[in-house]
Amino acid sequence: MSLVSRHLRRHRARLTISYSLTVVENLFELLYPFAVGLSVNGLLDDSWSGVAVLVAITLAHIAVGAGRQVFDTRSFNRLYADMASELVESQRRDSVETSSVAARTVLAGDYVEFLEVDVGAAIAAAFAVFGSLLMLFLYDPLIGVAASVLLVPVALVNLWLLRRSGRIHRDANDVSEQEVSVIERGRAVETRRHFRVLAGHWNRLSDTEAISWVLVELLAVGLVVLTLVRATDGGSDIGAIFATIAYVWFYTAGFDAVPAVVQRMSNLPDIRRRLDLATSAQPNDPTDEV
Repeated sequence: MSLVSRHLRRHRARLTISYSLTVVENLFELLYPFAVGLSVNGLLDDSWSGVAVLVAITLAHIAVGAGRQVFDTRSFNRLYADMASELVESQRRDSVETSSVAARTVLAGDYVEFLEVDVGAAIAAAFAVFGSLLMLFLYDPLIGVAASVLLVPVALVNLWLLRRSGRIHRDANDVSEQEVSVIERGRAVETRRHFRVLAGHWNRLSDTEAISWVLVELLAVGLVVLTLVRATDGGSDIGAIFATIAYVWFYTAGFDAVPAVVQRMSNLPDIRRRLDLATSAQPNDPTDEV
């Protein structure tokens, strides 16, 4: 079993708990526009029941969010410590140069950071897009249909981003693995060239993400205009108007978050390949207790 697979299996209980808490946390986020709309309509009718629902959702969200953050910090730090330690031990046994070992521990950190930060961001984006889409169908089916149609070009843009970013990341990782060696040799011309090449790859990644973001934002303009027209036609109460506009906002905000997640995701296969090639298969370790 590969290094990455072995440690993901060893820590799967903690990962499951962490991502489950993230799902619950985002479910509360998704309910906010509904609860605010309920509160507005209730207060207009001299009822505080909607406000009570909003307060309950807020308190539950705070409790789950705080607990998840504390749990995540300990779980993912432990995952990185275990993975990096085994990687270093394995590489030193094989007499691998220190520069290469250092570069690969950085890659291990990048992989764990993705699991901690970007998987959570992906879950939040999924709730923002698909959760908001479901709520839009409940409030206004026409807007729901329009939002669904928008998914097709957005998916195509992000598929292009995934493929292009993957190629750029592979080139950047090739350069990064040589960084410690370049620094150790201390040759000024070589050092300048190394960091300029690396900066060029980061520039290409940034430009690719910017292009995808602009395309998605242009596509979202039509949905926003349609929502404003539908919300002001006089057929809905104030709470429903607020909730509809808020869910469209959440929906398009989810699109804004996707390019960064997709770009980081495109780097995972190459990182995992490098880590797995750097270590030989070893017997399975017993699963850690939570």
